[in-house]
Amino acid sequence: MRNEKIAARQLWFILFLMRTTTVLAYLPVLTSADAFQDAWISSIITLIGSEVFVLLVSLLVVKFPDKTIIEYSQLLLGNWIGKLMGLLFLWLFLQLSVVDIRIYAELITTGFLPNTPQIFIIGIMVLLATICVEQGIEIVARMADVLFFVFIIMVFFVILISLTEFNFQNIQPIYARGMVPILRGAMTPIALISQIWVLGMLTPTVVRPEKTVKVALTSIGVSIIILIIATFVTIGVLSPKEAARATFPLLSLMRSIRVSSFLERMEILVIFSWGFGLFISISTYMYSGAQGLAQWLSLKDYRAIIWPMAVIWIFLTVQGFDDIFALYNFLKLETFAPYGFALLIFPLLILWSAYLIRKNTGTLGGKK
Repeated sequence: MRNEKIAARQLWFILFLMRTTTVLAYLPVLTSADAFQDAWISSIITLIGSEVFVLLVSLLVVKFPDKTIIEYSQLLLGNWIGKLMGLLFLWLFLQLSVVDIRIYAELITTGFLPNTPQIFIIGIMVLLATICVEQGIEIVARMADVLFFVFIIMVFFVILISLTEFNFQNIQPIYARGMVPILRGAMTPIALISQIWVLGMLTPTVVRPEKTVKVALTSIGVSIIILIIATFVTIGVLSPKEAARATFPLLSLMRSIRVSSFLERMEILVIFSWGFGLFISISTYMYSGAQGLAQWLSLKDYRAIIWPMAVIWIFLTVQGFDDIFALYNFLKLETFAPYGFALLIFPLLILWSAYLIRKNTGTLGGKK
């Protein structure tokens, strides 16, 4: 559906919401390794590492502003190898969405609705995203327009009210255990930037695709700056070890704060803001997956497969992990970091190499 177009501003909002929701969901710089009070320094390294990968991906996708990554993978690598590469991206979109949905569902069922079947919560989230995506990527972008400002107000409110309980002793001593724990803390959140491959599906829909590089770098940069601030505040309020032990550190942070005797249960702000961002994330992954699969199968319209995809998503989200502990073990440094980096580095090496070879030999686009 190439007549669907979104503004560069809307792409910025989508990428920002996707990234910020992911990193604030469980603060991987705290929970995936052992950086403890230096986790905020890990966040700074996350910013640098993530921006490098974002730059490499965005520079690649703008080389083909009118084609998706499914299409130019076949253009660069040939039909069969290109299709295998396309399957890799489709798997990535599916798995990242399954992880995001399951984390949120676990939060709701364990913290608020313990007697509600998890499949019901998952089904509702996927259903809402499916209805939105069925209307087109323009509708997803308009929803991002609306939800961005609500999201950012809630996040900043959470951070500001948390400062009342901040204890500087909790962030000391700085750099007490050396550089290795700090680097370990940055590995999982950097690997999570593999989600930036959605640019390969969204760029052809942007009115001015030449802005993609700037949009991607600034949106991801701002989102990780928020991660740095949130990590710093969470450590300062909860203490390093308590924050690292928490399943959902930001939720624990809000539950530890009591503004006044009549203003309690402020964690609802975390739930709402996270839910808004998750809705945009799921919708974007679903659009990318449906559009990509339709192109992979040479279908004219992705809408023909979106509902069967939704059923598969629900099934895999429910059955993909036994419980929250299995999910978090998957996201630990030792498991997810090499896996995520492979999904980043391998496609980058293959596609950039193929592009440069074809450009230098004059065969880009199949022309001598």
